Amino acid sequence: MKMSGADPPSSMSTPDGETRNRRYPRLRCFVAVSLRAKDPDLFLMGNLSSIGLGGCGVEAENPVEIGVTVEIASFEDDRISVIGDVVNRRFLVEKRAFEIGIEFLDASERKAEFIKFVEHKTQVDDQEYWYQTQMKRTEGEKP
Repeated sequence: MKMSGADPPSSMSTPDGETRNRRYPRLRCFVAVSLRAKDPDLFLMGNLSSIGLGGCGVEAENPVEIGVTVEIASFEDDRISVIGDVVNRRFLVEKRAFEIGIEFLDASERKAEFIKFVEHKTQVDDQEYWYQTQMKRTEGEKP
């Protein structure tokens, strides 16, 4: 598994790190995770910094090649995990780290379990799960 240097910031990124073309909203979070790939040489510790129904952002000291399939697992309980493809990355100058954008590949049940775990760790104030709220919104958008 190759790890490489930084790519220039994505054209989709705004100066504050948000993106304009997201299909689903993101929840800001701070959860310790590991990134693993089939290649035994790829194992990174990082911080899950945002999550949505379609994917997540992970901050790590090293970049990961775009196109690599990774398992994102909770550092606290590695049975809670989700699979996704690395779809972008950028260098965070102020943090001297990389933000790795991952698009989820897993079925909705496993993805929902992971999102609910993150949501619980993030202590969302709303009584209803953020994931369920987002699902209700997106179901209303279907033709």
